[in-house]
Amino acid sequence: MPDLKVSAETQVTTVAATTEWHVSEAGTDKALDVSQLSGYIVKRTAAATMAAGEYVSWLVLAANSSDITGTGFVTVMDMTGVGVGRYHFKCQLIYQTTATTTGINVTATHTGTTTQWYMEARFNTTGGAAANKAATNTANSAAAGLYEAEASIVKGSAIGTLSNLLVSVVAANSDHMVTIEGFFVVSVTGTFQIQLSAELAALVCRAMQGSHLELMKLS
Repeated sequence: MPDLKVSAETQVTTVAATTEWHVSEAGTDKALDVSQLSGYIVKRTAAATMAAGEYVSWLVLAANSSDITGTGFVTVMDMTGVGVGRYHFKCQLIYQTTATTTGINVTATHTGTTTQWYMEARFNTTGGAAANKAATNTANSAAAGLYEAEASIVKGSAIGTLSNLLVSVVAANSDHMVTIEGFFVVSVTGTFQIQLSAELAALVCRAMQGSHLELMKLS
């Protein structure tokens, strides 16, 4: 690579995915483009599973999950190879139930060893004067529309103080959303998982395409 001051080079007019830098890899001159660099910093995948990236990982659910019947947690999104470090996560889980009287439970977990864990789940409801655990996906009257939340410090546990996070939805087979967010510290590598279940044995729910999971390695 010839010697040349950066200030002497012509400035790029528009940055594109194919815009390149000249770099040195193990003493060999090579080209690095914007798409390679951005993909290293933020890794993006449309699927139900992905290998976690170095810094920020985005996973969008590309297809609906199978129907989930009953109270046993089922993994609907996961990231493998989540290693030693501190992490923040946020999942906007889109879900449906097959009856308006069907509620759900959600959780997040890690299959390796963690030394600290905090997570919460929050959702829009039809509640007015008091919480009612009834999810909504439409506008409420002026006297309703609480934003309810539950929390847990135990990975893999149902988030909430009762047997269900939500007890009903405003419309069957219609998209609703619950946001799951938290922080954890890993000491032994494992797989990070978002899990969903119905509130009772005979009830049915599913995770919907478009659900989004972000995992950020903080240190």
